[in-house]
Amino acid sequence: MRHRLLTLSLLLLLSPRLLADVAGTGSDNFSTGCATVEFMAKMVAVNILLPSSNDSRAQLEAMQSSLKELNRRVCQSVILTDNTRYESRYSNGARISRDLYYDAWYFPNGQLFMAGAGRDVSIYYPNGRAMTHHWTHSGDPLYWPGGRVATYRYRVTDETWYYPDGNIITYEAGLQGGRWFYPFPRLDGRVGQEVISSNWGDDNEYFNYLNFDARGLPYITRERIRRKLALSDTDLLDVPGVMLMITRLYQAEDDARLFVPADANITGAPY
Repeated sequence: MRHRLLTLSLLLLLSPRLLADVAGTGSDNFSTGCATVEFMAKMVAVNILLPSSNDSRAQLEAMQSSLKELNRRVCQSVILTDNTRYESRYSNGARISRDLYYDAWYFPNGQLFMAGAGRDVSIYYPNGRAMTHHWTHSGDPLYWPGGRVATYRYRVTDETWYYPDGNIITYEAGLQGGRWFYPFPRLDGRVGQEVISSNWGDDNEYFNYLNFDARGLPYITRERIRRKLALSDTDLLDVPGVMLMITRLYQAEDDARLFVPADANITGAPY
């Protein structure tokens, strides 16, 4: 009996957070938080490369800069020391979080990023617009930095995704062999958007590769889907990651690689 009372007394002395740390849930929260940073960085990178007419490039680049500093100061740590966990600050002195495991995270301008990592909370861009209101809950809308809908049901297969300007990316996210589109009209003058592929992600199927002649005029050649272009259903749920892979076919530069290890594939949903 005395042993049980002693054990109970010790447990009461331990804070709930310390008990959670022992269970490892805090570390899981932190990993999910950094995966959220990575995903938002992809959304911003795609938006910079393919903006709508209402997007401010300067604002998008400022958001990208904030995400890069958050990533550098917190998520690229080899180990998460107590100092990093509790005392991480931006170059302007603003605190990132009082506790990266359990408390809210903020951007350098003081804007809330999320009320807590690994929780079903709203996620905000540095400009104050919501990326989503239920991050860990499948089937809710996801938004581009400018406020336009990216998809009405995130983490749902066979769902439509939209470019920042409202054009269709795909009607079939998360499905190997779905139809994906470029954000411009068909080059042959027919109605509709130019197709990237009607069997996107399927190994050895074809996709339409965009070329330019000596006068700068675009034309299409048919190329095979091979190696890193052969994608799984899970890969194809990460639509921003896939779009960055496509833009890299054309040597477009983006900073999304800074948010993942050098040997990691850009695709892969953050959950």
